[in-house]
Amino acid sequence: MTEPVKIKALKVDQPIGEFYIGAVSYDELLKISTADVRRFLDDNAATLEGIQRKLNQTRKNKIAKYVEFEYASFPTSVVLSIDERCIKIEESKDCFGLFDLVIHGFEGDDQNDPIKVDESAFIIDGQHRLAGLENFSNRKPFELNVSIFVGIDKADQAEIFSTVNLTQTKVNKSLVYDLYAYQEKPSPTKMAHEVTIALDRDDAGPFHEKIKRLGVTTPGRKKRQERLSQATIVRGILRHMPARPDEERNKGILGFNKKPEKSDNWKRRIFTPFYRKNDDVSVFEILTNYFSAVENKWPSAWDDKEDQYMLCSTNGYNALIRFLQDAYLSIVSDVPRVVTKEEFNQIFKSIELPKNRLVVTEYLPGGAGGSKLYKDLLYLSGL
Repeated sequence: MTEPVKIKALKVDQPIGEFYIGAVSYDELLKISTADVRRFLDDNAATLEGIQRKLNQTRKNKIAKYVEFEYASFPTSVVLSIDERCIKIEESKDCFGLFDLVIHGFEGDDQNDPIKVDESAFIIDGQHRLAGLENFSNRKPFELNVSIFVGIDKADQAEIFSTVNLTQTKVNKSLVYDLYAYQEKPSPTKMAHEVTIALDRDDAGPFHEKIKRLGVTTPGRKKRQERLSQATIVRGILRHMPARPDEERNKGILGFNKKPEKSDNWKRRIFTPFYRKNDDVSVFEILTNYFSAVENKWPSAWDDKEDQYMLCSTNGYNALIRFLQDAYLSIVSDVPRVVTKEEFNQIFKSIELPKNRLVVTEYLPGGAGGSKLYKDLLYLSGL
C-alpha cells in the first residue's frame, strides 16, 4: 500500500479560493496523482466526464527525453485537486505561515467508496510533465512545485484548467532564439543566433538591417525594411548544423560539444565541422558570400524596397538556404572550407530565372512555393 505523502506548503488566497503551494519529488507526486481525462461515459455521446485532455504520447516522449538533459527545468506549477477527505492540513510548528500537508487515502464510509492514496490527487494541469518523468533515470533530484486545491468541485477545476491553458499567449520564436544570447555554453542554436545577429549588423553584407528581432520592427527601421524574422534565419541555419540541437546543447553544458557523433556527416549538414571547432566566423562568411552572390544575381529583387518580389521573404529565404547545400557541395568535395563569393557567383550565372518571375503569383506563399523555387534553382543550375 502506498504510504502518505508529506508536503510543506504556503497558503495562497485568491478570488477563486485558497490553495497551497509547495515542492515535492517527482516520484512522490507520481504515487498520488491521476489525470481526470474528459471522456464519454459508457460510449454515450450525451454523457461526458472529466476535464483533462487525452495524454499525447508524442509529447510525453519528447518530455521524457528533455528531463534527462542537464538543463531540464519545469518552473511552473503542476496544479492538483485533492479531495478534502484525503488530506490533513496543520500549521507547521517549525515555521509561522507554513503548513504541513499529509496526503493519504480514504477508507470509505456508508455513503462513499474508499479512495486509494494513488488516486487522491487529480491533475488539473501538468499531466504531460509528470508522465514524462515516469522513467526518469538521472541521479540528480527532480522536485516539482505544486499548487494544491483542496475540495474544489468540477466547475472550479474546469475553470482553472481553462484559465491556465487558454489565456497563455504563445511566445514569439524570435524572442526565444534571442534569449540564447545569455547562454554561456555552446549549442547549435546559440551559434545560429549569434551568426544571425552578425549578418544583420554587417553594414556591407546582404542582410544588413533586413532581419526583424524579437518579432517586432526594430526601432529606427521602416516597417517593410525587415523582410525576414530572426526565427526564420536561425531555423534555416540550423538545418545545416548538427542534428538534434537539444542533445548538442546538453553536450555543450558537459563540455563535449567538440566530440563528433557517429551520425555526423558534413555532406548532409555542411556547417557541422565548423560547429565542432566553435568556428562561427566561417559559418558567417559562407552565408555572407552565398547570399551576396544571390544579391549580385538579382539585385533589385533582393533589395526590394517596394515589396514586389518574394526573394528576400520567408519563402525565398527558405528555398535559398536549402539550395545552399547543393551549391556548396558542387564546389567542395573533400575538405570543408569557406566558399568564396566568386565561386557562388559562377553557380548563379548559369541560372536563367528573370526577376519578374520571382513574385508570389509564381511562387505562392507557404511551403509549396518555397519548394517550387528550390526545385527550379536545382534544375536551372544543373546541380
